[in-house]
Amino acid sequence: MNYQFLINELYEMQDVVQDVQWFCNDEDNLVNALDGDEDEAYEFRMAFSDLAAELEQFQEDLNNEYIPDCFDDLFPAAGADYFGGFAGWDSYEQDYFGLQPFEYTYAEQEAEKRICRMTKKELLEAVGACLKVYTSYMALRYRYDCLEVSLDILREKNLQTLKLFKAIEEQYDKAETESNHFEYEYQKSVYDLNRMLDQVPQKYWIQ
Repeated sequence: MNYQFLINELYEMQDVVQDVQWFCNDEDNLVNALDGDEDEAYEFRMAFSDLAAELEQFQEDLNNEYIPDCFDDLFPAAGADYFGGFAGWDSYEQDYFGLQPFEYTYAEQEAEKRICRMTKKELLEAVGACLKVYTSYMALRYRYDCLEVSLDILREKNLQTLKLFKAIEEQYDKAETESNHFEYEYQKSVYDLNRMLDQVPQKYWIQ
């Protein structure tokens, strides 16, 4: 676990939340997507709202002035190998790389040197900020994992809808060209377009 890992996790969860946001804004839509189970839809909606709020708070926590500079140093400096090993930062490649076990001691010593340059007040503030981020992430990941199945269902339904709209857009261009701007409606491409339009849920026409 490192700062970049947390950033990547945040972006990934935010992307999924954005993908299904519109389901949660429409109660009937959400109930239908979850096979008509109103209780499940209500519970998901409440949990989803909490998750979205926690993601916003977590993003703010990651913007704390101590996190980018101290998070990757604090746990190695304390000898806390909680996450299955350490990673180093390659400034040339701009990427992390895994360290070998024989390198752990050196990594801990280097992290300790950087942390010890801080004043006692700065160190206390950094520890508080880093522990807050760590505990917030663990709680956030647990909440996300509990909703993952429902999120995947809604995301897949959303993807199917987007694919349908994209296909309709492409078919419309084809039908317009082949029918001379729909002057000749007997063209097969026009028939195919109408058939695809019939697949669009009624609520989209109302909107």
